Amino acid sequence: MPLQEVFSLLGILLVLVLVLAGSYLFTRWAGKGLGGRLGAFSGNGRMRVLERLAVGRDQSLLVVQIASRYFVVGSSPSGFSLLTELTEEEGALWTSAPARDAPAPAEGRSPDFRALLRQLRDRK
Repeated sequence: MPLQEVFSLLGILLVLVLVLAGSYLFTRWAGKGLGGRLGAFSGNGRMRVLERLAVGRDQSLLVVQIASRYFVVGSSPSGFSLLTELTEEEGALWTSAPARDAPAPAEGRSPDFRALLRQLRDRK
């Protein structure tokens, strides 16, 4: 193999490695950036997703604040479904800071969400 072909092959491998490394770094950056902007506690506007709980592969429950109103919404591949509208008192639980002496949430889930679901089940 002539020396020029070796340098050409090394150049192609170097470009390939740079493209793969750049793609990896971009996806990590974009994932963190979009997760923060589209995540639970973002939004300078009038609509915010306060909490999201995955209940299936492509299904989740969301607590959404729109202006001063609060909704529990189901999300699935077929679309969104309004499950209930929360009262102002129930909505205030989502926006208020958790108590300092409250136990840590189990398995990364908020205990408030479980309490809310219990209240909604008992209401019916």
